[in-house]
Amino acid sequence: MPTDASINCRYVSIAAIGLLVGALIHTSADAREIHYRAVDDRALLECDERHWRGEIDKSTICYTELLESDAAPAIKAEAAWALNDLQEANRWFQRALNDSPDDTSTRVRWGDLYADSHQDAEAMEIYREALAQDPDHSFARLGAARVLVGNFDDAAKTYLNALLADSSVNSGARVGAWLLVARIALESGNRDEGLSAIEEAAALIEANEWPPLEIYALRAAADLLGNIQESRWTGLSLAYNPRYGGIYSVPAHFYVITRRYRDAIDLYLKAIEIEPGLAAAHEDLGVNLLRDNQISRARRHLEIAYREDPFSPIAVNTLRLLDSFADFRRIDFRPEKPGATSILLRLHKDEADAIAPYAMQLARQSIAEFSDRYDFVLQEPVIIEMYPDHEDFAVRTAGMPGLGILGATFGYVVAMDSPSGRPPHVFQWGTTLWHEMAHVFTLEASNHLVPRWFSEGVSVLEEWRSGPNPGVRIPLSVYGAMQDDRLLPIAELDEGFIRPTYDEQVIVSYMQAGLVCQFVDKEFGIDKLRGLLNAYRDGLQTPEAIESVLGVKTAEFDKLFSDFVAVEHGEVLQQLEHWHKTQAVIANKTAAGQWDDVIELASDLLEILPRYIEPDSPYLALAQANEELGRQAEALESLEQFWRNGGYDPVALKKLSQLLLTAERPQDAIAVLQTVNLVDPLDRELHGVLGDMLLDAGRAEDALQEFEIALALEPHDMATAWYRLARAHYQLGNTKESQANLLRALDVAPNFRPAQRLLLKLADNVSQ
Repeated sequence: MPTDASINCRYVSIAAIGLLVGALIHTSADAREIHYRAVDDRALLECDERHWRGEIDKSTICYTELLESDAAPAIKAEAAWALNDLQEANRWFQRALNDSPDDTSTRVRWGDLYADSHQDAEAMEIYREALAQDPDHSFARLGAARVLVGNFDDAAKTYLNALLADSSVNSGARVGAWLLVARIALESGNRDEGLSAIEEAAALIEANEWPPLEIYALRAAADLLGNIQESRWTGLSLAYNPRYGGIYSVPAHFYVITRRYRDAIDLYLKAIEIEPGLAAAHEDLGVNLLRDNQISRARRHLEIAYREDPFSPIAVNTLRLLDSFADFRRIDFRPEKPGATSILLRLHKDEADAIAPYAMQLARQSIAEFSDRYDFVLQEPVIIEMYPDHEDFAVRTAGMPGLGILGATFGYVVAMDSPSGRPPHVFQWGTTLWHEMAHVFTLEASNHLVPRWFSEGVSVLEEWRSGPNPGVRIPLSVYGAMQDDRLLPIAELDEGFIRPTYDEQVIVSYMQAGLVCQFVDKEFGIDKLRGLLNAYRDGLQTPEAIESVLGVKTAEFDKLFSDFVAVEHGEVLQQLEHWHKTQAVIANKTAAGQWDDVIELASDLLEILPRYIEPDSPYLALAQANEELGRQAEALESLEQFWRNGGYDPVALKKLSQLLLTAERPQDAIAVLQTVNLVDPLDRELHGVLGDMLLDAGRAEDALQEFEIALALEPHDMATAWYRLARAHYQLGNTKESQANLLRALDVAPNFRPAQRLLLKLADNVSQ
């Protein structure tokens, strides 16, 4: 477990790790990549040639001799870097630039060192300094492009275009640019574009007799994306350099992108077998083993990764996350029915008792629902993890804090925020769990070959259709994207998830994917939706799958879908501007207490969009206005419509429950509070109140569950908590349990009259 004194917070971002972290000197040279003559020193290149051919012992001796020679400081920096002593390399680069501050090429290589040690912000600053010295420096542009691409910054295009548009640009920098373009294209699923860029890079590499290893690795990745399992490029790479782990780890990266985690594990194991010191492969292997619930193996490889590369925030963060697992409890459900799916919950010990009953119930319901709908039986237990600290979940998912999503599925392992991980008025955790359980089915039923858009689309559709909070709900920002014609063609929809080009494109892509699946379900039928899933399992890509299953080409599909959206949502789009203006007026009228106007305006908006239940929902404004005017029945009606359309704000729903009780509708009041449990099950008071209502309704078994949860949350009034348990057991006929709980209540509060009376009643029953 890393405990460097220089890292003060629990998790670290890229910028938080500097070159002062305790670096280790390694005998293997695996940190420095092929530079395509970014450095042009004959002695150094002789060492490099040995390294790139896999002659590691010889290259290590060669680099060591360079360090001990009278070579220039910049060359010694390269040698130290090749030996993976990054601190020493940093010192030599600093000395070189102190001696020659105008040496732009050395400055760029110093920036490359920072980028290689996961310090993008510092690297980018150095590249900017270099470009200030020489605005046309090709390797500075390349370094900046790499950093920006890694951070999904569209500004990378400016640097890449400058390198690729001019054939007179340094060939080595052009190679790097084409390789970067190839990787972006392959990551986005554009295999043909990726292969074209690889060809451009390969021609330059062959002309200059540079090592073809990265070309081989990307071609092997392209073969993998084309469902070619045994790539001839693997053999060529091993013949050139039998110790180049990238020939396996680069394709493995594309397995991860397409969520084929177990296949990725196999390739990463091959990578470290031939290159044991490849830190990145150990790190990625550890992360993916963790995604497969192989926790002990994951830790072992992450510790190796940290030892080899102590600058990696992903290794540091994930090891710290694994340490926190000691604070989690494992809860198993193993059904008696043969062949039924087991469920394992991993919940924080402070929340487990409160969350487990509801999470287990939802998981079981979703498995029954999706098994029938998608004609697939799960083959392994499902593991569900919930994290009260959102940054724990972010690190679990991506190795870094700051992730914006709510849940992630890795096959049979689901990870997500727990109910306390987000404010309850904006997070319906039950819906998130339902969404992720749908992913389990689409991933496993397709052997993880399903494209991201289809898996997300099915999950969104199932939220709307069968989830605990049903109903089609589309954010206003997505309506804005529809209005601006920013929906993507179906063949390009994955790009909206992988490399978004505007701030809200990811959520727009989620909603578009859900609408596409809804369109297929409504217009073609569930059999065709299931047929698409099977087509992906058989290896078809989206254009082929659409044509094969639905009988239309993608261009015709896009037109039909556009017509569907216009019919379903055209009225909303036509009145979107009116909606926004009216919402602003409602806010002003509410502040001024002009309640009759609020009622009129809110009612007008609900005619346009009756399912809008966000925090600024007109239903809530309407309910408030009616209550202010003393119209309790109308306030109840507004809140009930809010609830029935999927509204989940806990404050509003608890108010609705009170109004329903006053209106003598206890069963509806109970149903409302039960939905609050799918938003805020950690509300101590809620469980006691709901349990009392259930007990009064003669549902003692359900009441007992609520009282047990209330007790587990350690309420302030422990005497009442024990007494409530005693009442439930009394109704169930559990005399001994009732008596024991009454004695506990009286131990806390000896003069607690209700407990005394029930204890006497029990005694009378026993004596009779």
